[in-house]
Amino acid sequence: MKRSVFYCLALQAFGALGCGRELAQTAYREPAPSEAELSCTTPVKSLPAAPAFATGKLEPSLLAPSSYGAGEGPGLWLSARDAYRVYLNGVLIAESTSARASTFVPLSLLPGDNALSIAIWAEQGIPAALVQLDELEQSYVSDTSWRVETSPPAGFTDADFAADTWPMASDYGRLGALPGCDPSAEQLASSTAHWIGPAAGSGSSAVLRRVIRIAPEGFGEAATGGGATAPVLASTWQELEMLAAEEDTPTTILLAEGVHDFRRQGDDITERDVCPSTCSDDASKPQYSVLTTGETCPVAQIKMPLYERTLHVGSNKTIVGLGRGAQVRGVVFSLGVQKNIVIRNLAIYDVNHTLIEAGDALGLGGTSDVWLDHITTKWISDGFTDIKDASQGVTLSWMHYDGISPDACHGKHPRVSQITDSTVTLHHCFFDHPDAHTPVVDHPKARVHVYDNLVQDADGYGVGAACSAQVLMEAVTFKTVGNPTAKRTCTDDMTLGLISAPPGSNLYLSDVGKHTGGDGSEPHDTVFTPPYDYALEPANSAWPKVQARAGAGGPWALPLALEP
Repeated sequence: MKRSVFYCLALQAFGALGCGRELAQTAYREPAPSEAELSCTTPVKSLPAAPAFATGKLEPSLLAPSSYGAGEGPGLWLSARDAYRVYLNGVLIAESTSARASTFVPLSLLPGDNALSIAIWAEQGIPAALVQLDELEQSYVSDTSWRVETSPPAGFTDADFAADTWPMASDYGRLGALPGCDPSAEQLASSTAHWIGPAAGSGSSAVLRRVIRIAPEGFGEAATGGGATAPVLASTWQELEMLAAEEDTPTTILLAEGVHDFRRQGDDITERDVCPSTCSDDASKPQYSVLTTGETCPVAQIKMPLYERTLHVGSNKTIVGLGRGAQVRGVVFSLGVQKNIVIRNLAIYDVNHTLIEAGDALGLGGTSDVWLDHITTKWISDGFTDIKDASQGVTLSWMHYDGISPDACHGKHPRVSQITDSTVTLHHCFFDHPDAHTPVVDHPKARVHVYDNLVQDADGYGVGAACSAQVLMEAVTFKTVGNPTAKRTCTDDMTLGLISAPPGSNLYLSDVGKHTGGDGSEPHDTVFTPPYDYALEPANSAWPKVQARAGAGGPWALPLALEP
């Protein structure tokens, strides 16, 4: 018999209430902080001197724009006892100017690892901080997932610094736990954040650290874009075009929030023959179509101006809109036979919106390893997102496909997304007033996974599969949709597509019609199994978040306008 067992029996003999694991937990419990260590009732008259490790010069950061105020866009809420400095990937981006202040720092995170290091120090008692970082689709709050160190080594602010051996931060409770410390900022007052810091009695200063990873889920999980390259701000069309088109060179391109009107002007405007017609249900509404191969026009064609520019995006590129989103007007994003591309937080709109077949918002053809995230598309001539030519490893997430269009028949955009022979994941996407194609998937090599999406107010069909394409549909919500799914054929292949909708997973709310291409009930075909891990939310909890947070700017989206 082991010695520890004899010791336990001896304790029990003397009336001990427990032993073993329970005893061990008691032995290693941190000392409880005293009331004086927790209290902030003693005023701090001036900002305490910073500890030696909290170095660096505060300089304007591209990722911390000054275009909006507290709570009006993504950013960092912070209250500290008594002072702080904030570092993002090694750069000092904010510091306290008065003791015990509550602060909001506008902040945009880039795809990849974002190392947030917060130096805190107190004149007396335990140094502690209350933190909430509002990102485009979620918030990150201070809790015991943060690491803490009272004697950090040089380089502790760097993105690649390994803090895995640092202790977990001590949790001192939510608002009210530290008398007199509570911030006045409403956002923090209602936050789920906890006061965190080093263990009681371990010193008057410390560093809190957490790495927040912004990365794709799904088929596009390998996409890293420009990686950790230093970001470059593009202010003109010429700068954007040059940076995006460079072959293979890893590049991270930033666009400031607000409108970037890149349409052709003056002598750069071109003209194109178009075929005039009218809507079948409204002869007073004109339509103007660019003819595709093999099409003819029953009447004389007329010339119409084209204003779009095409941005050719090369391999290993990241393009990110800052803050509440960059609004890119009149640009077709052409990805072509490229690889490893990330595009995030953009509104792409007004691409020849009075014409048909005169430019997509995003066109992929033979592209691989792509992540498109938090993108809004509106008033587009052709497809919002068309993916073809065996594109591989594509993820579309938190997209807002805004289909409301006064120029379209029925007032709704008819060409949302067509996916041909490609592997694609679409999750947390908002299909908002489209006519159909949310998405439509065709041809035998297509493997498309749709989950946690919201399809709202679609007159035609929602998710379609044609000619042996395979679609897995999970936790998708349909509200006011003509037909939630459609199994169809193609002109060159009369085989129906396959759709698997796991029983009880998808949500059908008000005014939803029958499934088509079968017996009218939900389709349960045998399809592929996703080759990746993913976090599936129940439909009834996912769709409100999707409606509120999809698209450029997330919940702080800036309004789009066609004029001037």
